[in-house]
Amino acid sequence: MSDRSVLVVEDDPGLREIYADVLRDEGWSVHAAEDGLEALNALRRGLQPCVALVDLRMPRMDGWTFIDELRRGGWETVPFIVLAAHYQLQDEALRIGARWWLQKPVGIDRLLATVAEACASRHDA
Repeated sequence: MSDRSVLVVEDDPGLREIYADVLRDEGWSVHAAEDGLEALNALRRGLQPCVALVDLRMPRMDGWTFIDELRRGGWETVPFIVLAAHYQLQDEALRIGARWWLQKPVGIDRLLATVAEACASRHDA
């Protein structure tokens, strides 16, 4: 596991690029995936992020399914941050066990602080 590695799982290419660029500019190593299936394949190939930033609504494999695969596939120690455009999904994020929730559009400072907190939580566990 890399102490500064983030898995960004976002189907919107513009947002995915923004999140990745912001995080890279702050020294994070970023692997960006367009959906849960691509992210899951990266984990299977050995990617070991300290945190996953996960959109819920995506094609092929949505965030709910990806998070379920995290738990069942041996990556249960990877903390995840739920991203969603609709505030109504906050209750859903809590139901699936999210400790962190970010509503789109996400401010840069909030994104960076939440990623740092979530990544640090893995070491505290």
